[in-house]
Amino acid sequence: MQDATKGAIEIDFFRPEDAAGVARVFRRVYGEGYPIDIYYRPERLIEENTAGRVLSSVARTPTGEVVGHDALVLLDPATRLYENAAGVVLPGFRGQGVFFRLMRHNVFDYAKRLGLREILGEPVCNHLQLQKMCLQLDYRETGLEVDLMPAAAYTAEQSAQGRVSVLLGYFLHRPVERTVHLPPVYRAELEYLYAAMEVERTFAGTKAELPATGESQGNMATFAGAQVARTTIQRIGADFEAFILGLENEAGEKGTEVFQVWLPLASPFAPAATDIMRRYGYFIGGLLPGWIGGDGLLMQKVTGETDWGGIALYSEHAQRIAEIVRTDQKKAGRQP
Repeated sequence: MQDATKGAIEIDFFRPEDAAGVARVFRRVYGEGYPIDIYYRPERLIEENTAGRVLSSVARTPTGEVVGHDALVLLDPATRLYENAAGVVLPGFRGQGVFFRLMRHNVFDYAKRLGLREILGEPVCNHLQLQKMCLQLDYRETGLEVDLMPAAAYTAEQSAQGRVSVLLGYFLHRPVERTVHLPPVYRAELEYLYAAMEVERTFAGTKAELPATGESQGNMATFAGAQVARTTIQRIGADFEAFILGLENEAGEKGTEVFQVWLPLASPFAPAATDIMRRYGYFIGGLLPGWIGGDGLLMQKVTGETDWGGIALYSEHAQRIAEIVRTDQKKAGRQP
């Protein structure tokens, strides 16, 4: 192992020869507990970077040893929406600004190279360091994803006792103006979140009922290692209630503990869909500006008991977001 005190650390775009080193870093830090296996499999990481589905930044010693990694993961090819994720640095190289340089390279250098407008970010809430770094890079906090990460991902370093929540937010490089339909039940909360983002939005009218005809459309991704199911709704139809419950039952049979649903705020029927979800125990998570097809509203549901005392939040804004989410979680499933 290279001495952490010798030689300058280089931050660079990914090269195929880095892949095996990235896998070693993930095993050293996470054991086998990281829920996405791409980073353990060099051939897959090379394939994903070549295809542009993952954009890795790496930290190397002067001898070429990989000691850190950060990535952009493609969420939507049509809009080229990426999520910043999979950031990690070997313990011996921490405290030197390596991770901050990695994230800055990943969020800004790739954005400049590819002309990206917006990048999603999810800093963890079992410590404050990553949240502080994100804010230094003009990160805008827009929500809180409760209990997203499994405890197994933090076993090797013993940095969490249970599931770990993450903040939801964006690095906004070139945001565009959009029209949204705010659910009346969350209007004050969403206006607060939008005001902090400093983006141009037109708040349009809403529908109190679902459409009389038409089928709902959406895609669900399940992550077995994390016990998480994420559903993106593209169209809210007359069958929305049956549609969403069917997806939830399907995910539940796979051992899912965390259910996330992204509702399209471009749809005037988003308020009616929101009310239906609240009846079944879902509560607000936050906003996704520039989500697939327009802005999205995160609704979430967890089967376990959230350890709110274990959620570490740095900014006053993040703490206010947590109050919004926690208050609504208490109300979940108790609507008339």
